[in-house]
Amino acid sequence: MAEPIEQWLKHLDAILEHHQFETAEEAEAWLRLQSENRSIEEFFETCAVPSVRLMTLWQRAENAQDPEAALALYELAIAHAEETLAEEIAAARRDPLTWQKGKIQPYLWSMFGRAATREMLGDLAEAEQAYLQVWEVDPLDSLGVGEKLFSLSLTDGRLAEARAWLDRLAEEDSTIVLYHRALLRFLEAADEAEQAYHQSGDHEAASSWQDDLANDLLDQALCRNPYVARIMAHPRAFELDCPQQAETGSPQEAVQLMFSTAHLWLSDFLALSWLIARSKDTPPPADTFTAAWQDLLEKLGGEPSDEERFAYLRQLEEMDG
Repeated sequence: MAEPIEQWLKHLDAILEHHQFETAEEAEAWLRLQSENRSIEEFFETCAVPSVRLMTLWQRAENAQDPEAALALYELAIAHAEETLAEEIAAARRDPLTWQKGKIQPYLWSMFGRAATREMLGDLAEAEQAYLQVWEVDPLDSLGVGEKLFSLSLTDGRLAEARAWLDRLAEEDSTIVLYHRALLRFLEAADEAEQAYHQSGDHEAASSWQDDLANDLLDQALCRNPYVARIMAHPRAFELDCPQQAETGSPQEAVQLMFSTAHLWLSDFLALSWLIARSKDTPPPADTFTAAWQDLLEKLGGEPSDEERFAYLRQLEEMDG
């Protein structure tokens, strides 16, 4: 109980300082009026200083179980910040480095939360616009919006826009970017092969094309983490929990990549088939992660049988077709 009381006292001090009452009597009269017929929680939510109110709204949005309710709270937090903290927002936009230091950081988080929730709800056009708004106020991309915009562009088949976003990503050597580069180049090459087929009518050439750059990029990605292909094609992979932290090259990192990028690979059967086929020529993983991989397989009930894997891939092919 001591911790909540300490927090309430801090909030109360901030409220009184914010209103700058001239006398103790004036402050007491205001407190009496504001707290009448209200619980302590209601009082602090209603009367909190703008930055505390912003943090409270963002936390409520993060904890909301219903996406629609979360979206409404994110919108409320954004509107509250823009109404009461306009000067602080303007200052952060002039110097984006301060987003990570100031009390208005939950404003940026709320903007990202709004975009992510719209994406979760399937409102992809609205989500993309919301992500672009985050990018506009935070061009240093402290929250990873560039990767989200790459993903949405790729999903929509806008390969040139996906290329532009991928080129802007800061972590050029991260595992996820290596796989993104390989997948994008494969799709670009597939698009080029299709256009060539329409021009020449050469069906054999169109069905047997290879792209050396795409192969090289995928080999780089597989060397960084060869578990990605194995987990991506496992029929029971989504039964796993997504780990919060993972070592580079580990099975846990592969699970993270699956949860964040599976929609890109599984939606294109040719790309997934290429990933699996190419992975068979990759050298065996280092012994460093052998035990971790075996633990992961135990959670999944072992490697899938050939029949299970074939049925799963056939299902994906039918969905893609």
